Amino acid sequence: MLFEVDLLSFAPLKIKNMNKSILLEVAEKFGTPSYVYSAEKIQQQYSQLHASFKPLNVKLHYALKALNNSNILKLLKQEGSGLDAVSLEEIHLGLRAGFSPEKIMYTPNCVAFDEIKAAVQLGVFINIDNLTMLEKFGQEYGHSEACCIRINPHIMAGGNANISVGHIDSKFGISIHQVRHIERIVENYNINVIGLHMHTGSDILDADVFLRGR
Repeated sequence: MLFEVDLLSFAPLKIKNMNKSILLEVAEKFGTPSYVYSAEKIQQQYSQLHASFKPLNVKLHYALKALNNSNILKLLKQEGSGLDAVSLEEIHLGLRAGFSPEKIMYTPNCVAFDEIKAAVQLGVFINIDNLTMLEKFGQEYGHSEACCIRINPHIMAGGNANISVGHIDSKFGISIHQVRHIERIVENYNINVIGLHMHTGSDILDADVFLRGR
């Protein structure tokens, strides 16, 4: 099954087979550029990724910034996926697509603390990526709210330098060499840290990168 998005009504039109004639028909009807997505391929890839972690029962979170089409989000929700959002706007898109707040992780970078507070009020899970925000989070919420901490592992990886985000000069994440500062802040404010997060880059073809990051 394919989803052709009707740009006028924002409703998905169901198409059974993707072929050249169908794509030309879509282009003629809606103009170009038009986008056609394969729901079956998305479901297949999601299932394959989830199954690759067996016997562990992992929870997969789709990075909403990759594609925020509401019909794709609803499809992934049906598959059991959670969401990773990087802005309040993305959080609201996820909620509108039917995701419950606890299925959404908020991973901001260089935002005002007011945005983190707004995300907490929405009930989503917070992923903190710098020491200043971690301390402010502790001062505001202490042990009352759980959070995750994003670590920068100082690993250069990714398809190119522009999409490598885990190296020593990256603005993303708290340096692995600052773990003692993390521990101090967590202990001082009794912060309930229930997860660690790491993202080294995109378009990674070498699985050893993930093992080194572990």
